[in-house]
Amino acid sequence: MTASDPGQGQLGPPSALSKRNVRFFNVSLRNGIVMSTPSYPEKQSFVAHLIRALETSNPDFGWVQFLFVGSNYGADLIRLKNSMHRAKTAIEQPSLDLVSGEEQDRRQLYRDYYRRADSRMKKVDEIVTKPTITMAIQGMWVSDEPDSLYALPFDHCVDEHDSLAIFRYRDPRMLLELVDRRMVVDISEYFDRYTRSRLEPPSFIVTPEELQSYVHLPAGETAASLRSLEGGTSTRAFILARIAGQKATADSGDGSSSELVRLVKVPKNEKVLEDASVQPLSHLAAATVRTFELVYSGGRTEVLFSAETVEGMRKYAGLLGLVYGGLKLEKAERRPAFLSELPAIMG
Repeated sequence: MTASDPGQGQLGPPSALSKRNVRFFNVSLRNGIVMSTPSYPEKQSFVAHLIRALETSNPDFGWVQFLFVGSNYGADLIRLKNSMHRAKTAIEQPSLDLVSGEEQDRRQLYRDYYRRADSRMKKVDEIVTKPTITMAIQGMWVSDEPDSLYALPFDHCVDEHDSLAIFRYRDPRMLLELVDRRMVVDISEYFDRYTRSRLEPPSFIVTPEELQSYVHLPAGETAASLRSLEGGTSTRAFILARIAGQKATADSGDGSSSELVRLVKVPKNEKVLEDASVQPLSHLAAATVRTFELVYSGGRTEVLFSAETVEGMRKYAGLLGLVYGGLKLEKAERRPAFLSELPAIMG
């Protein structure tokens, strides 16, 4: 985002700005079921629906970051399963009534933890056979209607065990997390404490299949109707023809020269891409944190990508290019232009 973008500088005098509500938020597992890997039910549709919700809510400023990094929780998951099995076995043992001296069923036998223990241990078995990715979703919302944040469709991201929910904060220190693109990478302690005191983790795990549910460019009918995106012609067919018969490499895309870039124009794809076409997206996670970000301000939505190194960004852009064609990227500022208005809003 640049200072010359339409809609910048139209936010009114400080007296009006001071009435605006600033909220920071994190999106995480609603019930802290740590083996859950939620995703959006419609493939390659979530980002279009998320941008549509931004347009409909029309906040003064909305910033949504998806941060992700490759991880390996195999040992933690196995330890979690063993802990659940021990807890389940203990619940099955009758307790002794202190008055009558007779054995009786434990109350936990009829609670959710016990009833769902087998299916959740089965879920652990499924995850340990796949690569895992740690994902964090966080952001900032500035609006005179702060509850409009809940219009964002995160609660539709589910699996059979849990769903995502938005947790709001007013702590301005979260702004540093957003600007520095920081996330909680290690959530192993939340696995270890699952059978004792369950808390929603700041990040959650997904497999490459679920990652594609969150990190993709909008396509299809919903995307075609979005007003806030600057659309461009897709060169996907040309790129695919060029690499036909050749071995596609991860660094075959745009040669970016920055760790943080802005997508100048979002390529228009009239139809949602088929599974085989988006297969490169399963390789988006790396050993270091990458981000996919939406910045909404002045009625416009911008798409940002970041990696921890320039070379990492080139590989990231290359994978996206294999799916969507050539992407025109330019260097982006770490702080969106709207943030210069914060002292007046929060003062």
